Amino acid sequence: MNKAAYDEFFRNYDYYWLKYTMERGMKEKADKLLVGHSLPRFGVNDRDIPGLINLSFFSQDYYYSYRIIERALECIPSIKQVALGTCYISPFIDLSHAQDRDEMDRIISVYDRYFHDIHNMPPQKYSELKDEEQKRKEDEGIGDISEKDLKSLYEARKENYFCTERDRLSLCEDVWTETVSEEERESFVRERLSYMNRLVRHKDSYEENGVTLEKTVKLCQSRDVRLYAVVFPANIYYRLYLDPEIKDSYYRQINGMADRDHLESIDLYESEEFDLINDYADTDHLNDAGAAKMTELLARKIGSGK
Repeated sequence: MNKAAYDEFFRNYDYYWLKYTMERGMKEKADKLLVGHSLPRFGVNDRDIPGLINLSFFSQDYYYSYRIIERALECIPSIKQVALGTCYISPFIDLSHAQDRDEMDRIISVYDRYFHDIHNMPPQKYSELKDEEQKRKEDEGIGDISEKDLKSLYEARKENYFCTERDRLSLCEDVWTETVSEEERESFVRERLSYMNRLVRHKDSYEENGVTLEKTVKLCQSRDVRLYAVVFPANIYYRLYLDPEIKDSYYRQINGMADRDHLESIDLYESEEFDLINDYADTDHLNDAGAAKMTELLARKIGSGK
């Protein structure tokens, strides 16, 4: 395999997964779509729900979920159910306002590349990142890469987003191995929530996400597609320390929508199906055992469309 193609594919893995999985959904006449951030990405085994394509990716906010749903319903008319993977903080997240470099690069490498859409990213910051990307390519001397080679890399991995090069644990931070104590796990989550609990201040993002969610509902309604908002499960420390105002805000937004009857809420945040520690790979994400349970649960909820 061409090394340049291999490097390009894994450097921009989510872009190619989005591009080629969308094409696969067209070919296979997929009837279910899952979108959202890293919780549905880690938490659902792609091929274990018949007819499902999983186009959720790290840090995917409501806006880019909407863009994916919109494109998928245009390209794959067989889709009849859409699951929007969420958590209680989802209404406060706008990826294009991120300050973290990896998050900003995600706009460039995935969403702008696919949709030509940077949402609310400041144009100056966009120009800086694009210039840096171009310089990197020039410095590395990347030559021509064939679409055939890139597609071949995807075909070899299309049954599961997680593969030898990118397994669940390699993509986690602060992995909860057996050697990590209960005190350390609690500390990791409380540190994480020191940031999460401040997101409730993002009033502008909250209002804009409400508009985007309403658009998503109207879009699915116009195509006679059932839409589910799925809250993914949380470990014991999240349940103890997440600011209750964040949950209240999540439901206040959903319940206040004009088209509320066309959005079904599936809340698994406190589901008793999950071990509150051992089903998690890190502070946020399900491990292999947890994902198997979540996949089975979601299959029961949307598998028959009833």
